Amino acid sequence: MSLVHEDSQISQDSQMTIIDEDRHEILYFAYGSNMSTAQMRQRCPYSTPIGLGFLPGWRWIINERGYANIVQQDSQTGGGVYGLLYLLPPRDEDALDIFEGVGYYYEKSKVEVTWQLDGEKKAIGGGNGQVVRALVYMDEERTVPAAPLEEYIQRMETAIEDAVENWGLDRAYAAELRRFWA
Repeated sequence: MSLVHEDSQISQDSQMTIIDEDRHEILYFAYGSNMSTAQMRQRCPYSTPIGLGFLPGWRWIINERGYANIVQQDSQTGGGVYGLLYLLPPRDEDALDIFEGVGYYYEKSKVEVTWQLDGEKKAIGGGNGQVVRALVYMDEERTVPAAPLEEYIQRMETAIEDAVENWGLDRAYAAELRRFWA
């Protein structure tokens, strides 16, 4: 069985330094349906997936609007959220702002994410537990867990499978996400 899904973007097999001064891309942490590289390719055609990230001290929910959101937990609760990291150039960030409804539904923030590697998988330019700052979209107004919209369930299923099959997302964590609609 191939580890690369036909709709997934193939990452370049080269080393890249994220902190180069002449680079304009930023890191983006996708924890919802944007974990689907096919969806991101449609929304942000110049972005590049680079590996899994882990955001400690946060919790993943479906909010009152019916879409994925993250909420901060108190420091003693632990836990965290897994997602896919992308290199996101400015023109794709502008497009993503529109898709995410910045100013209406989601706000932009920067968070510290641990860049993960999974066994044989290789992340471009690093990984291995490196802490990086990444852009994240979150809804600070709607933070109560609720049921997902029907159309969103299929997009999340696609995103979860992509992340599991191609990026090493843990199946137990994937099952935890699915409990919101199972």
